[in-house]
Amino acid sequence: MTTLPSVTPPIPPTPPSARPPIRARHRTAARVGGLLWLASTVQTAVVSRVASARMHSPDLARDMVSTLGAAGCSHLDGRRLCSPLSTAVNLSWALAALGLGVGVLLVRPLLRPGLRRSVAVALVLLAAAGTVVIAANPYDVRPEPHYAGAFAALLCGNLAVTVLAPLLSDTAALPRWWGWCGRTIGCLGLAAGVCFGLEPHGHVFQGGFERIAIWPLVLWVLASGLRLAFHRPRRPA
Repeated sequence: MTTLPSVTPPIPPTPPSARPPIRARHRTAARVGGLLWLASTVQTAVVSRVASARMHSPDLARDMVSTLGAAGCSHLDGRRLCSPLSTAVNLSWALAALGLGVGVLLVRPLLRPGLRRSVAVALVLLAAAGTVVIAANPYDVRPEPHYAGAFAALLCGNLAVTVLAPLLSDTAALPRWWGWCGRTIGCLGLAAGVCFGLEPHGHVFQGGFERIAIWPLVLWVLASGLRLAFHRPRRPA
């Protein structure tokens, strides 16, 4: 009697989009990166809020955020604008940029490898570098590098969120809707940044456009840092 050889079913090839398993050390690094994002955004929000309260009659719709870091006093519409905590504000912006840049490098191994990851990380680092330039060059002392840094921070920061958010939502740490939320915030920030750049200095809503371009982005980074820092992936059943 002839015995037919057993046929082992072929193992299907691994799809190219499948991710390799994420190592525990990479998850730990991502949590540290999330903590850096969280701490950076909280400290700069607190310092900016305290500095704004110390100013004389700040107008959030008209006054630029850069006014908080101005080295001297200025006059606008008969108002004298001075920021007694300008040094602390500029230092907090520099620390926020450092936390943002180091944080994205720690979160990077959590993301799917590829061109989009490289672009997202590069955009975040460019936004962080622009923020450092802003902090080191108050607009009333060195306006050209200050505005160049602001352009890089606003453009690259909002572009980074549109690319980074879907990558983060592709991990187990963040839900799928996180990516759509990030894209929406990035597009909103880009539109507000364009309106801010087109408005003449001292326009009635110039400060409002700038804050719309900045603060949703800051809140997204804060929420992402909070989620990355304290999320615990479910154990497989």
